Amino acid sequence: MIICASRRTDIPAFHSEWLMNRLRAGYAMVRNPVRDDVVYKVDLDPKSVGCLYFISKGPKPILPYLEEIEGMGYSIIFQITITPYGKEIEPGVPDKASVADAFREISERFGSDRTMWRYDPVIIDERYNMRYHERKFRLLCSELSGYTDRCIFSFLDMYPKFEELKSARPLTSSSPLQREDFMRMMGPISKEFGIQASLCCSSRGYPEYGIDGRGCIGRETMMSLGIPFEDVPGNVRDGCRCVKNIDIGAYDTCMHNCVYCYANRIAPDKRASKKYDPESEMLYGKVRETDTVTELTDRRSRITDF
Repeated sequence: MIICASRRTDIPAFHSEWLMNRLRAGYAMVRNPVRDDVVYKVDLDPKSVGCLYFISKGPKPILPYLEEIEGMGYSIIFQITITPYGKEIEPGVPDKASVADAFREISERFGSDRTMWRYDPVIIDERYNMRYHERKFRLLCSELSGYTDRCIFSFLDMYPKFEELKSARPLTSSSPLQREDFMRMMGPISKEFGIQASLCCSSRGYPEYGIDGRGCIGRETMMSLGIPFEDVPGNVRDGCRCVKNIDIGAYDTCMHNCVYCYANRIAPDKRASKKYDPESEMLYGKVRETDTVTELTDRRSRITDF
């Protein structure tokens, strides 16, 4: 059983204390984000968990806990996002140099094959044009070379919430030609620094540019690391090629406040993280008497992203 922590929020950055309490307890309660009356009791016993897969833009707060997590017997993989955007796009993300330092520390501990770099989403506009991306991507490659084997990227998806939130920083989708130009640029650069570029949620790779189409939580990674997995595609996004995993996060609990984020659907001052309780069984809220609770372990049928 692969535990994803998390696509819905940044657990390493904001909820490390809660995570440690749940790992010590051996389980976490997770509310189904689609069916509000359904709750899953997720088995977190190391004997049931094939891998803890951390996804973060600011992993520094979890660093002091890694020795304890390792000591519990968990297999660990990190996927860390480092992008070239400023505070008008990612207002709450830590300084990129600090994130890169944490990235290197994690890689030195777990290895470059367990430390993935995410350059996502790719936003192409007047400010963040191709020349800008080429310069910044090359710089980041030089800083992370030898510390990661893989760079995962995808292009900005336009979600309805962008219009609803009326962001002060409007976003636009890139054109097919711009996307082609970007891949033509990034493939050779990543190869130059010994990093394999992977396009997320794509029906195919682009070998002409040195880019593959593997899943973020991909079968190739699990096989190479000897991590057991269920090779059943999920429906997280169209074209998703990730193997089956269980997400223990909760929406509207991240305070990075990135303007492109799909996981925050309400304003920061109303965000659930304001009521965050690290002692709770559930990242946000609690189990109600009217809820239907289902146990999820490695011995039962599981679903990918509820």
